[in-house]
Amino acid sequence: GNVIRRKAEEWEGYQKRFPAMIDKKIFLSIDEYAYFGGGRGTGPNLKVALAYGMLFNEMLRHTDFLTMSAHTMGVSTMDYTPTAATMNTTGLMFKMYTNQFAGTIPVALTGNSPQPPTKNPPYADEPRQSSGSPTYPLDMFAAVTADHKYLTLAVVNATETEQKFHLDITAGRLDGRSTLLQMTGNNLEEIGRAHV
Repeated sequence: GNVIRRKAEEWEGYQKRFPAMIDKKIFLSIDEYAYFGGGRGTGPNLKVALAYGMLFNEMLRHTDFLTMSAHTMGVSTMDYTPTAATMNTTGLMFKMYTNQFAGTIPVALTGNSPQPPTKNPPYADEPRQSSGSPTYPLDMFAAVTADHKYLTLAVVNATETEQKFHLDITAGRLDGRSTLLQMTGNNLEEIGRAHV
């Protein structure tokens, strides 16, 4: 997520230096991205799925100019044999975000718990502000459908404990039924399970 956040900050700097980029609607594309979760060959697991959820949230926060991204090696989202194939944990996370957020409109999401600075050695220059929503330890993203009838909220809890939050809608109201889609597991190395 910090790599995406840094790219967004750099892009905003380009827009300040070259304001015609905004008028001409010049956009950013990110090609060939991937997360290996501690090393190549570890395979898809819950840790990788949670990392992709946070990466997707960060990309979605910048869709005003980040309009395309292409994942490296689409086959890494599947487990396959010579006679069969199925989506693995990474593929299920991609499918969940695609099904819920394609065509939606991001909405403002605020909180009172900013993300702390990263403790990991930097991959490259760190962003001025850590990636993630101001809802630490959760990372959240919200969007409405194009017809403004449905709110979709992505919540990534990358901790080992249940986290609670208070949802306060200020520009509308919620009513009717809701649906919970959840990916979980007993530990980070486990292949995640998706529930509806």
